[in-house]
Amino acid sequence: MTGTAQTIAQKRPSTPLRRALGHEWRRRRDLFALYGVFMTVALQCAILFDFRLGIVLILLAVRLPADLADPVLEDGQQLRSTLGISRTHAVRARTLLISAGQLVLVLGAAGIILLSDWAPGSLHWSGFDIVTAQDDGSLPPDLGDHLVDIGLFSGAIAWTHALIGGDAFRLGARLTGRRAVAQYLGVCLVVWLLLTATVMLASH
Repeated sequence: MTGTAQTIAQKRPSTPLRRALGHEWRRRRDLFALYGVFMTVALQCAILFDFRLGIVLILLAVRLPADLADPVLEDGQQLRSTLGISRTHAVRARTLLISAGQLVLVLGAAGIILLSDWAPGSLHWSGFDIVTAQDDGSLPPDLGDHLVDIGLFSGAIAWTHALIGGDAFRLGARLTGRRAVAQYLGVCLVVWLLLTATVMLASH
């Protein structure tokens, strides 16, 4: 093997999955950088100005499977075929990137919730105005309230990803950010209705 061939072999990822990850990252790193800027700005707004933009990061996480989908599915398949990347490894690589990106955005949204100064009586979107002997509803949300909210919207994002993620690789499917957001809102509505029913049943 010549020196040039050895150099190429060393630079090339050793496994198909790593090769697929490298390919997806090179194609999408500008988008990830843009999302990183959004998250940094949102965190700064929460810390410096108590201006909460967590919903922006949540919606960016919801849109991520659509934003990483190939604009023209056939072109993406041809490019991966040229590079020797199978569909299986491409799906795994993109799923890993989407999951990692969503995790970072969710952590950013969680940071905004935890770092913000919540006024007495404030409620999360998933909160319930329940008055008890210990809490008359005039106190700000505590850590438990924050963690419940973070868990609920994180679960809704995961369900949305499970519902729409496959369309990013399906011929004839055109996954859009609007559709992803609509499905997320639908999941949130179902979760809210279930929680409302649970609270009502528990109160009787």
